[in-house]
Amino acid sequence: MPKLTVLTDGIEPTSFELTKELSSVGRVDGNDIVLPHQSVSGSHGELVLRGKDDVYVRDLGSTNGSYINGNKVAESPLQPGEVITFGEVELKLEGAKKVQSHDKHLQQGLKLGNLDSAPKGPAKGFTKKSDKTGRYFMIAGIMVAAILIGVIVLVVSKFKGGS
Repeated sequence: MPKLTVLTDGIEPTSFELTKELSSVGRVDGNDIVLPHQSVSGSHGELVLRGKDDVYVRDLGSTNGSYINGNKVAESPLQPGEVITFGEVELKLEGAKKVQSHDKHLQQGLKLGNLDSAPKGPAKGFTKKSDKTGRYFMIAGIMVAAILIGVIVLVVSKFKGGS
């Protein structure tokens, strides 16, 4: 059975066994895993147990976020030995098996320190769609102008010929 062991000093109890399919994590009573720390939201996240040993973490829009090994996540599989951080409280997953679906985390946002390393300019592999709207307006404008000139010429010739 997978369990989370608290690495942050001062949080009791020091470990939580994951026995339910869905375990709520938060600062307030009523959560399955209560982490009494000011950095943890009242309803911070969820731990989902799929099968006997596959563990997934889901952030519930918490104020201080959820992190796996320092990477902010919205939802992600949690691998054995990885450290999950709710706010500032760190816990380590033990006793689970490696989740087979994927090793990448669904990241949420950027850390301020990562802004300089973010890619500059547009993403490669994408091309801008051609914008034909301007071309259609120009054709319509020319047609309207030609009709107006024709009407003006007709009106002017009618008055000149009639006098």
